[in-house]
Amino acid sequence: MTEINLFLKEKELENAPENIESNILRYKEKILPFYKSTGSTNQFLGMNDVPISCRIFTNPNATAKILLCTGYNESYLKYAELIMNLFELGYSIFCFDHRGQGFSGRFIGQDKRGYVDKFTNYVDDLSFYFENIVNSQQVQLPTFILAHSMGGAIATLAVCGKKINPFGVILSSPMHGIALSPYPFLEYPIYLIAKMFCNFGKEKEYVFGQTDCIPFRPFEGNDVTNSKFRYQVWRNHIAEIEDMQLGGPTFGWMREAIKASRQARFMGYDNNIPFLLLQAENDSVVVNAAHDIFIHNCANSEKYILENAQHEILMEVNFIREKAIEQIRKFIYKKIESRKT
Repeated sequence: MTEINLFLKEKELENAPENIESNILRYKEKILPFYKSTGSTNQFLGMNDVPISCRIFTNPNATAKILLCTGYNESYLKYAELIMNLFELGYSIFCFDHRGQGFSGRFIGQDKRGYVDKFTNYVDDLSFYFENIVNSQQVQLPTFILAHSMGGAIATLAVCGKKINPFGVILSSPMHGIALSPYPFLEYPIYLIAKMFCNFGKEKEYVFGQTDCIPFRPFEGNDVTNSKFRYQVWRNHIAEIEDMQLGGPTFGWMREAIKASRQARFMGYDNNIPFLLLQAENDSVVVNAAHDIFIHNCANSEKYILENAQHEILMEVNFIREKAIEQIRKFIYKKIESRKT
């Protein structure tokens, strides 16, 4: 049986109504109780004193620490299942919500729109958390960064910009280029348009076509995951928890994100920290060709393609997701072992 046929068979099985129901029950009875009982929530002040919410899952038998850096319109709560999986593999997990989203502080006049004043503030928040909180706990353990989408751009800029020095970095569908249109050459014109609207004082206004958060978007036709169970669980959290509700990006976010993603894909020329880039074959949110530019520029890097995967690799069906987690485990193990020799 071919890979695509295996995938379609497993996807159909996992998305069967009875299996969705049992997985949601497992989430409520096992995953959420683990998340609530094992983790501890705290807060630190990010750049310009924006309160940043963080959560730590300390494994007393850990062999490594993982700093989880999430994407746009996400929270560490979204990754409760992944956090439990990584904990069971023998890691301590440190995570935080980016400014302007999740449980962290919002900007004056932002309401529920996706906005950031400077992308470098995302980078500086990550760097502060890494240096002052993650590095202060279980100091004998190596720290790895696991970053998704926008978090991938943030981690790339922090590491390749030599602000932080982890043992290694795993990038999941990193935002090294945003899929703004079918034509890549429009990236810079769109950036100039966003910049122009910001100059007119519209930086906190939605870009064209974007709206407030719609909690119950249907699974059918979504472009981020093939897993109906994981998609439904996250949309339920969005509907139930007001802090999880964030609409589309603003002109201010778009200006900063395009500029940062362009910068990120050309970094890494003299970087000696190992990178593993997990690429979703069917990604329509970020530009896979931009990953290839980054890999070409970053000598100490490798790419693993997840066939049939959509953007949210770590929220995919088990057939894809388990491969990604195994790649993460192997990468961390190999890098730890290589330091011993």
